[in-house]
Amino acid sequence: MVALVAVTITSNVGFVLYKASVMAHQPYAVGESSWFLSAHDLAPRFFLGALLLLALFGRSVMQLTRTEWRQTAFMAVTSFAGCMLQLDGLQRTSAATTSFLTQFYVVLIPLWWALLHRKRPDWRVPVACVLVLAGVAILARVNWETFRIGRGETEVLLGAVFFSFLLLSLNWPAFSANRAERTSAAMFLIEGALFSVLSLLTCREPANLVAPYSSPTWLTLMVASAVLGSVGPFVILNHWQRFITATEAGVLYSFGPVVATLSEVILPAVISGWAGIAYANQPLTMTLVVGGALILVANILLQWKPARALQPVTAAAG
Repeated sequence: MVALVAVTITSNVGFVLYKASVMAHQPYAVGESSWFLSAHDLAPRFFLGALLLLALFGRSVMQLTRTEWRQTAFMAVTSFAGCMLQLDGLQRTSAATTSFLTQFYVVLIPLWWALLHRKRPDWRVPVACVLVLAGVAILARVNWETFRIGRGETEVLLGAVFFSFLLLSLNWPAFSANRAERTSAAMFLIEGALFSVLSLLTCREPANLVAPYSSPTWLTLMVASAVLGSVGPFVILNHWQRFITATEAGVLYSFGPVVATLSEVILPAVISGWAGIAYANQPLTMTLVVGGALILVANILLQWKPARALQPVTAAAG
């Protein structure tokens, strides 16, 4: 449990590190699109993840069966789309809002499960949907006259849809015998390649492909984002989550956005002072508190004492 609490903290502090990393990257990508910035920032993180798993498990970690490659391909594509949309959206909204909106996948998973199995979902699912939609509307400051939300919030929500597909695949019977460390290592490698290709396709000035690697500040933030916020926690969760129940895991992870919110109230100014970027501390507004609280309640409602039919989905979400 201690390891999982630590991972919940570091992975949600990671949202602040992601945003700081992109901001440190911007001076080395003048004139480039936000798509380039996102892809170029993500590529080395996933290559680092593959190297980390290679160091932990040896060369055999890349020896996959045909079924493992099938799962890997699906995971890589859905994670690639989810991460790309999430980081591009993060450039247009706060880290705290991004963290809360990403939790939308917790509601989507039981809905997909009910549709796939043609079963009526537990009563908590529609209630949670209403709570999440209300929270999203508040966080995204929906304009009720035109009924639109900002691009950043829209991208984060679409990213959550892809993450829900990724998590659903973890419980597919066809993949039950697959080895997680091998599918994860191959997934990281494929994603690193996909983000590299997208960087090349969206790059306007070839020199910008190598420019940020001359910045110790960006390199430090990028490595910290990978180790503390994404691939590092993934490796730890893979090992330790099996020792607690799905309910405990779900409730624990639901509090992640609270950590992201508190982090963005304190850390940006500290990071800015060291990195020389203009990332100000975010105020704890009533909009964030109310909208985030509604999404948090929805997540806990779904995870707390889940109905028997929803347990496999809850396990995947955890």
